[in-house]
Amino acid sequence: MIRFLLRRLLHAGILIFVVVTASFFIIKFAPGDPLTRYYSPAIDPAAMDLVRRQMGLEDPLPIQYLKTMRSFLVGNFGMSTSEYRPVSAILAEAIPRTLILTGTALLIQVLLGVALGMLSAARRHGILDRALSLFFLVLYSIPSFYLAFILVAFFSLKLGYLPSASMYSLQVGDGIWDVVRDRAAHMVLPVAVLALGSAASLARFTRGSLLDVIRKDYVQTARAKGVTEGKIMRRHVFKNALPEILTVVGLSVPILLGGAVVVEKVFAWPGMGSLVVDSIFARDYPVILAVNFVGACMVVLGNLLADVSYYFVDPRIKLPTGSEPVSG
Repeated sequence: MIRFLLRRLLHAGILIFVVVTASFFIIKFAPGDPLTRYYSPAIDPAAMDLVRRQMGLEDPLPIQYLKTMRSFLVGNFGMSTSEYRPVSAILAEAIPRTLILTGTALLIQVLLGVALGMLSAARRHGILDRALSLFFLVLYSIPSFYLAFILVAFFSLKLGYLPSASMYSLQVGDGIWDVVRDRAAHMVLPVAVLALGSAASLARFTRGSLLDVIRKDYVQTARAKGVTEGKIMRRHVFKNALPEILTVVGLSVPILLGGAVVVEKVFAWPGMGSLVVDSIFARDYPVILAVNFVGACMVVLGNLLADVSYYFVDPRIKLPTGSEPVSG
C-alpha cells in the first residue's frame, strides 16, 4: 500500500507540474496582459510601462516562469491583479463554496445513479427498464447550461419556488435554521444541474456492469440454490461490479469540476468556476494559475481515492505490486 501511494503521489506531482506549466505558457501566449483593460489615451504610457515592470511583465518569459514555479513551491500564489488581494485569500473563499456544490452533487449522483442503475438491471428487458434507459439517454444528452435555463424558467420564474441565482438572499432571518434553509434553497438548482446528467451516465454504466456480472456462472449457481433475487443483487452482483462503478465515480470528479465552471456562472455562484471565468476576462494571471493548480490537485486526489478504495472493496486487488491495481 505504501509503495503504491508513493508511486501515485510521484505521478500526481508530475501531472500537476505539467498542468501548471501548460497553463502558464497558454496564458502568456494569449493576446494582451493584465494591464490591457486599463489602456486609455489619458494615461501616460511611461506610467503604464513602470507598472508593467513592477509587476514583472517586462522580464523574459523564462524568468517569469521560474519566478512563478518558485513561488508555487513555497505556497505563495502572488497578488491578484484585478482584486488587489492575495490569491490565497481569494481561493480560501472560493474553494469551500465549490466543494459544497460539487460534493453535494457527487453524493446525489452516486446515490441516485447507483439506485436507478440497480433498479433498471433488476427489471432488465422490461417496460421499466426501457423507460429508464430512455430517460437516462435524454437527461445525459441535455447540455448543462440548457438544463439550467429550463429549471430556472420552470421552478424560479413560473412557479417561484426556488431562487434563480446567487448563494444567499440579501434579507434572511437571524436564526440558524433560517440561514440553513436559505442556503439549501439556493443550492437546489445548481446541484440538480450538476448531478442529474452525471447520475444518468452512472446509472447507464451501473446497469451495464450489473448485467455483465448477472451472466456469470456463480450467479446462476446461487439462483439455482434458491437464493432470492434481492440477495443475489446485493451480495453477489453489486459487490463484484463495485470496482468498475468506483472507477466511473472517480472519473466523474473532473467532469463535475468542469461542469461547475458553467453552472456557477449561470447561477452566479461565487465559487472557483465563476472566479476562473472572471479572471480570464480580467487577464488575472496569478488567479488563473492558482485555480488550475487547485483544480488539478482535486482531480488527482479524487482519482487516488478511487484507486485506494479498490483495495477495501475487493480483497483480490493487490496495490503494492505495481503502479496500477492488479487483480489477484
